[in-house]
Amino acid sequence: MRYIVLFQHSCHACSQVARMVRDLSVTGLEARPLEDPEVTGLLSHAGLQAPDRPSLLVADGNGVEVLSGWAMRRRLAGVIGWRRSAAIAGLLAAEWRARLARSADSHGPSRRGIIGGALAGAAGWALMSGSAFASARPGESKPAMTAADPAEVKAALATVPGQRAMRTWGAVEPKVYKVRSGGQVTLMLTHPRDRILTFIDVSPGAARGGNPAAVSLGEAIATFGAVRYYTVGGTPLADLMVSSSGGVQARPVPSDAVVPSMTAEVEPPITPKQLACFVACIGRRAGAACLQNCINCVAGIIYKNPPPLPCAECTACAGQYGTACVGECGL
Repeated sequence: MRYIVLFQHSCHACSQVARMVRDLSVTGLEARPLEDPEVTGLLSHAGLQAPDRPSLLVADGNGVEVLSGWAMRRRLAGVIGWRRSAAIAGLLAAEWRARLARSADSHGPSRRGIIGGALAGAAGWALMSGSAFASARPGESKPAMTAADPAEVKAALATVPGQRAMRTWGAVEPKVYKVRSGGQVTLMLTHPRDRILTFIDVSPGAARGGNPAAVSLGEAIATFGAVRYYTVGGTPLADLMVSSSGGVQARPVPSDAVVPSMTAEVEPPITPKQLACFVACIGRRAGAACLQNCINCVAGIIYKNPPPLPCAECTACAGQYGTACVGECGL
């Protein structure tokens, strides 16, 4: 079986994707630009068109197929693991966007307008599972992500959940993002030590009393393709994962789960009713695209390069929904 990661780049040696795939040294896995003669030959022989998005070409004795999007992620994850798969996907999207942008600039304004649509499609590929954005609901605008004002960050970190999150997960990266979505404003804090995101609701009025709704999110280490919600003090709440039908489901965290932090806070006990409420709440709200964006965002933290667009979509869904469920369930 051959797996060829197809990227949009004329310079094979210049591609970060090619270097990463080469460094993995996985038998049967390689990366080649779309212009590569062997790639064009395989596609032509199989009667396939060159893909218009980052893709994986799979070749074996039964023929050739080209996978993209979620199908590509799943197949790659089966070969090299989810973390590496997500990292390669992020690099692929970045190189694809950069190549399209350069092409648009070199052809002037009219060409730039045409390629702008393809550029948006390439960016969307990094954010999408199937055909829906994480925040795509009728009449709902896409999330707006900006760098948070230092004063806002200082105020959020001074709150009860902000202080508790830092004691639990470690220091916060200096760059903090703010996402506006559906009338809610959420800060996304990154804790690189434990590879955890903390979301704090900073909407007007949310921080009254210094105790705004907040929740933490990280990788569910023992579960393939899943993320785990925690209280900011480190108590596991729920795992969000792909179901057998291809959708998303939330499950209670196994009782023997290990908290990634060694400094988890002693918190008031969570009742079974509160826990069941949170699991049902987040399972009702989150979808497949939300999960995929959060996996990409967390994987970016692991590789010290959080992708802004997936992180924005993750904050707009997992962060916003998580803090809402915390409030709804009295956590």
